[in-house]
Parts: sequence; C-alpha cells; structure tokens
Amino acid sequence: MKKTLFLFFILLSIISNVEAQRYSINKLKYDYRQYVPDAYDPYTPAISGVCSFLIPGLGQMISGEVGRGVAFLGGYTCCSIVAGVGLAQIYSNSFDYYNTGNTGSSNAGVGTLLVGLGGMAVVSIWSIVDAVNVAKVNNMYAQSLRKTSSIKLEMSPYLGQLSINNQNVSSMGMTMRIRF
Repeated sequence: MKKTLFLFFILLSIISNVEAQRYSINKLKYDYRQYVPDAYDPYTPAISGVCSFLIPGLGQMISGEVGRGVAFLGGYTCCSIVAGVGLAQIYSNSFDYYNTGNTGSSNAGVGTLLVGLGGMAVVSIWSIVDAVNVAKVNNMYAQSLRKTSSIKLEMSPYLGQLSINNQNVSSMGMTMRIRF
C-alpha cells in the first residue's frame, strides 16, 4: 500500500510539473483580461468555470492543466476533512453532554468546523476564477499558434507586356505568393 501511494505521488508530481509549465509560461506572455473569444478556441471558459463549481479543480483539468486541477481538488478535500473533524467533535461533545451530564465546553469543534467550511468556500471560489483564467490564457496561446503557424496565400492579378522577337505581347495572369 505504501509503495502504491508513493508511486501515485511521484506520478502526480511528474504530471503537475509537465502540465504546470505550460500555464506558468503562458500567463507571463498573455493577460487573460485581453482575451477575445474565437470560434476555434479549444477550451470554453464558461464550461471550465461551471465544472470547477461542481467539482473544484475539474475546470483546470478540462483546460489541460491536470496537476493544477488535482491541487485544487486536494485542497478542497483537505478542507472538507477538517470540516468533518469539527462536525465529529461537535457530535461527540453533544453525545457526551447528554449521556454523562458533563458540563464541559459544548462549543468544542465549532471553530474547526468553521475553518473547514471557510476553507472549502475559499478553495471553491478560487478554483472557479482560476479555471476561467486558465481557459482564457490557454486559448490565447492556441490563437497565437494558429496565427504564427498558418499558411498565408496571396493571389493577385498580373498584367504586363513582354517583348518577344521585337514584338510586344500583352500577358495576363495571376501571381501567387505563399507564406509559411
């Protein structure tokens, strides 16, 4: 079991390092506030945001940043575990109070529950905003790739005169220029 967990965390770190580099580099080049949607964008920011609303981190995973998404999902899971521990403390204290008549602190666990719930809310909202930004930045990167790697074909009419055997001949045609 320990070997499986160890291999899982190594694989997770490799995935997160490979995937995180793309967004970490792209966010330095592109500002998500200047994003203009295109019909050929591979990611939809709205869908990424909705997916991260349903499951924190899923929007990042859909946008190609698996390691980033797993980190958000892990953070949300940790916060929910903290909230569960606080809820268990509250339940345990109320159980002890009613069964034994113990007049100890009945508020034990409320702080832990509130910290866990607050952390869940923060991670969830952060995940939604980040998923939308990741989708926008990665779309801007894809747009610039399409612009730089496309083939441009320019055609224009040609009208000229040629001199063949001391006779002027009019020639017409098309010129074509291809840019890579």
